[in-house]
Amino acid sequence: MNKIKTLLLLSIITISQIAFAQVGDPFPTIKVSDLNEDSLTIPEDSKGKFTLVGVAFSEDAQNDLYTWSDPVFQKFMNDNNLNSLVYDPNVYLILMFTGVNSIAANKAKEKIEAGTDESLKDNIVIYKGKMEDYRKKLKMKDRKLPYFFVLDKEGTIIYECKGRYQYDILEKVGEMIEED
Repeated sequence: MNKIKTLLLLSIITISQIAFAQVGDPFPTIKVSDLNEDSLTIPEDSKGKFTLVGVAFSEDAQNDLYTWSDPVFQKFMNDNNLNSLVYDPNVYLILMFTGVNSIAANKAKEKIEAGTDESLKDNIVIYKGKMEDYRKKLKMKDRKLPYFFVLDKEGTIIYECKGRYQYDILEKVGEMIEED
């Protein structure tokens, strides 16, 4: 029974990987600003560390993206537990505001900022601009879903998935980025 479950999980992961950005591709350069108004460029400014990138470009996707927030924090970012000795990735949640939505970006940013712990304001980043290039390069077809990418220390995509938080996927990511 466990073998069947494992095969099914591996099949789902494989199918989801075929559906969008190919593992082995470099993550496209994107200029963003965090909630502290600091600008950064992903993946250039994140090289040298594994990097977890969550991307949302609709309110539905943003809500699903938030289902990952606490589990990712607890596993990879919480300095008050033993995981901080094992993991040290960069973590960015990119909220994309494009077209008509870019007008609402400042108001949305204020709302997000008010509800975000001070220690996490470097991790939530805003992108305002054209999205078509990113949607194409990363093969993000469904606007209602968040997409997640794991980048190696050089900015190459080594894993991707989409949708709401899943324990098994987070565990797999942890295995991939475990520091020696």
